[in-house]
Amino acid sequence: MIEDFLKKEKAEIDHLLDVYFEMLNNSEHEILLQDFFSQLQEFILNEQAKRIHPILMIAAFIGIVNPQFLDEQLDQIRKVSLAVELLHSGYLIHDDLIDEDRVRRGKPTFHAQLENELKTLYKNSALQNKEGLIVEYGRYLSILGGSQTYLLGLDIIKQSKFPDNLKLLAINEYNAAMDSLLKGQIIEEYMNYHNITMSLEQYLHIAELQRASLLEKSAKIGAIMAKGNKHYQIQPLSEAMLRIGQAYAIRDDILDMEADVKSKAKKAIYILAVQNTDEEQSRVLNEAYRKDELNKSDVKQVLEIFAETNAIIVAEHFSKNLVSQAKSYLKDIYPDLNKEQKQFFNQFADFIYMRDL
Repeated sequence: MIEDFLKKEKAEIDHLLDVYFEMLNNSEHEILLQDFFSQLQEFILNEQAKRIHPILMIAAFIGIVNPQFLDEQLDQIRKVSLAVELLHSGYLIHDDLIDEDRVRRGKPTFHAQLENELKTLYKNSALQNKEGLIVEYGRYLSILGGSQTYLLGLDIIKQSKFPDNLKLLAINEYNAAMDSLLKGQIIEEYMNYHNITMSLEQYLHIAELQRASLLEKSAKIGAIMAKGNKHYQIQPLSEAMLRIGQAYAIRDDILDMEADVKSKAKKAIYILAVQNTDEEQSRVLNEAYRKDELNKSDVKQVLEIFAETNAIIVAEHFSKNLVSQAKSYLKDIYPDLNKEQKQFFNQFADFIYMRDL
């Protein structure tokens, strides 16, 4: 059931994004901004994008709204759901820039895409420091572009046809999501550059800020627009989504474990491992993570220590426990979600834990 719903709503969202960017370009008279929005459109309209955040908003709305209003409001909530997709995209633009990633979803990251465009333009140019200018262009336009994308999402909520009081509540949640994303990034970069190894509690807090908050706010905005009860519907749904988001982060770390070791990123598996290492294992880990670059033997040694300390198994159990907590909160929703959406959110919790992408 969940695969059908995800596929159907992704197709709807992809279509609405096409329509949105066509409208955005037609309403913009400045030709340079038209070109910029075309670049943004190319980055966001990636077939590999899952559209999880807008789909969660739509699912929460359908689950709570009075059925007699669903048909007339479904198109509107789909349009509003683009807001959280743009917020997520703005964050990815900034995150890829900070991490110096070159590929996202099988295509160039936004700053790499902009650099490639300027490389083509400068191909036959004899400019001095051409490469430096290209890198600067990608960096500066990505800083501005990520911020502009946040504002585009905010404007979608403001321009929607929902009542003003609901839009104001939704905007507050949207701003809170953006605040969480930025604070999570600030904390993570601060710890990285000060060489601070985070505790498991700090890891979960950052996971909540960077991953879980946007999942939670996406569903919460959908529930708000559906006029859900704050204490008995919206609150337990929010608590469930926060735990699903943390499970999502841990699952990502398990799937990306080898890549994280190669980049010396100290994610969930590393944190759990160092809590259970003996003296020799601790020495090996410390030496490996102090190297400028890890070779195949180093990576193999670190992965073996992760296995010997049961860090991977503990992470799996931890993720599974968070999913169980999420399902308990879903049971607390009253009046309950409609049957299909109740099934969707429970399956979504399992989907996060079981996925192997």
